[in-house]
Amino acid sequence: MIGYLSYLLSYLEPGTLSQVPSATGTLIRSKDPYFWFITIVMARFTLPDITAWVIFMIRPSMLFDTGSVLQNRPLVSVMIAGRNVAEGIIPTIRSVLGCGYPNLEIIFVDDGSTDGSAMRARSLEKTGRLRVFASTQHNGKPPSLNIGLSMARGDFLFILDADCEVQYGCIDALLKPFEDPLVGAVATNLRVRNARENILTRFQECEYAMNVSISRLWRARLGLLSILPGAGSMFRAKAMFALGGLDAGLGDDTDLTMRLRKARWKLRFAHDAVVWTDVPNQFGWLLRQRSRWARNMVKIRLHKQLDIGIPSRFGFSNMLMTLDILITRTVIPILGFSMVTYYTLSMPLSRPLLLTGLYWIVIFLLGIRLLIANDIFRTPNLRTFWLWPIYPFYRLPIRVIELVSIIRELLGIYRWHPYVPKRIWDQTTHW
Repeated sequence: MIGYLSYLLSYLEPGTLSQVPSATGTLIRSKDPYFWFITIVMARFTLPDITAWVIFMIRPSMLFDTGSVLQNRPLVSVMIAGRNVAEGIIPTIRSVLGCGYPNLEIIFVDDGSTDGSAMRARSLEKTGRLRVFASTQHNGKPPSLNIGLSMARGDFLFILDADCEVQYGCIDALLKPFEDPLVGAVATNLRVRNARENILTRFQECEYAMNVSISRLWRARLGLLSILPGAGSMFRAKAMFALGGLDAGLGDDTDLTMRLRKARWKLRFAHDAVVWTDVPNQFGWLLRQRSRWARNMVKIRLHKQLDIGIPSRFGFSNMLMTLDILITRTVIPILGFSMVTYYTLSMPLSRPLLLTGLYWIVIFLLGIRLLIANDIFRTPNLRTFWLWPIYPFYRLPIRVIELVSIIRELLGIYRWHPYVPKRIWDQTTHW
């Protein structure tokens, strides 16, 4: 076993790096299906970013919304729902009050907290721009936001997580795309606030730069935006009320996005509307978060809202978006894991060249994506780039947990998640 690992890692040693080009060339000329599977997958995630960067260099107006700030300064209702957020709720509210937009109201719905969150928030009611509603029981985020929706008076609704801060000018930037009356919602550009806390949060800064900032930029331009982040998105009030609010049981951000797409509203991404969010700083917390995201993806996209992929009912772009989600989030992980298992069990001593060759191709393409993200959005910080060669090892256990969660959800194994209160879950129709 030690000899095999030594052989496997031999192509990573400085003394043998000169062999990498010739070894990679041998792999390219080969017909190894595993090599080409991984290469095609990486190309799928890299080519759109490269295309976006080329457009950014030549004609950036094709990527970014160039509308002007709405001159009538419509009332914006900022809705925040949170449970046991006493430590972070004051900075969140103050960031909204100081964002530079004059005509707004803030509604904080306390979801049955036990740490005095509502009392802490009420200390800012004297500003005259904040109202606090304290629920006596834990209802979950969607029902709490529905309470906020019933209290909102604005023409536009800005949903913000209680552990986030908005950057100055965020609301003005979010309102620009609404010049188009067919735009129903606009996603913010999420950035990692605690990126410097430890190595795990730095990895997530890289991840958000590629999978949030760049990915949502080109997806929005192609009409393929598949999620409006619950941490920060703005909605046209008319569109939200027409939907009847959020689904109290399975009404997360993915579900709301699918329902808006079904109603044929346009969705946009405001690259300059920055919201800073805290990401998990412990690996166990991160894995639980990604497990929940993966299971919700199956719950919403593959069970509850799968019919959005019928082009005759909901259009060609929704079909393309659904196929992309099915392939990238379900088919590719399952095929990749199956192929790794097969090769490991059937030909364990013939894989070192293949795996090391793939490693160099993966990090080469990954480096391109990180540089593109930094060039367009100035994130991740260049001081984080030393993590680039080991980023695939950060993603590997997350991929495994996501795959296990997807399979469990597809098989209907213990589908409830504590994120939804049990009494709410028991009242929910499941697919």
